[in-house]
Amino acid sequence: MSELVKLIAAWEGYQQQHKGATAVEFCMHFLAQESNGQLFSGLTPPDLDTVFAKLIGRLANMQSVYSKMALQEMPGFELEWFYFLSSLYHLKQVKKTQLIQYNFTEQTTGIDILNKLKKLGYVSEKTDPDDKRAKLVSITKTGEKTLFKLYQLLYKPTLLMYHGISQQDKQVIINLLKQTEQKHQELLAGSRNKSIDELLVNELGEEKLAAIAAERQKTIARFSAAKHSKEDV
Repeated sequence: MSELVKLIAAWEGYQQQHKGATAVEFCMHFLAQESNGQLFSGLTPPDLDTVFAKLIGRLANMQSVYSKMALQEMPGFELEWFYFLSSLYHLKQVKKTQLIQYNFTEQTTGIDILNKLKKLGYVSEKTDPDDKRAKLVSITKTGEKTLFKLYQLLYKPTLLMYHGISQQDKQVIINLLKQTEQKHQELLAGSRNKSIDELLVNELGEEKLAAIAAERQKTIARFSAAKHSKEDV
């Protein structure tokens, strides 16, 4: 297929899905699709939301791998412990349950982490004077000293991954994502015992969710057909 025929076919397909679309809108869509197709060694998801999520997820996984490499200078120290110490340093004195929720950790896992940090002398706890059944935790001086050492170690993977991105571009990305982070921090805090489907219905409504699901089925069908077509060539 020549490049011109490919472009015309893409334009016709785009027009069928987006009635009244302009040439500029199509060009932006086409260029995005072409450049996105180079991501993930060609294993690109069929829709933009999933491409976006996959990119963020893979970057987070890479950051985690590099961070664990940096933590080899502190044998036995787990990366999850750093997240708890760091958030506790900024939250000051907080209930165990709130700290665990803040770090999106399962209750039993979070309690286990806090018990280990307490045993190491990095965290202290006391009974909440306003709720005798609850425990308040705070970081100790030893914990702070360890945390500052961790900050120096864990800056290395951050520097390795993101030093090549300009300050302006970093701020643009932060501005784009900060509201999403804040929104889902609150959403997850109140999502105990709720399913992902319940959260979606509350967020989008049943009618819109059904329409999105139907469109997604079509997208996956087109994606599958395109893959098979390439294999047959």
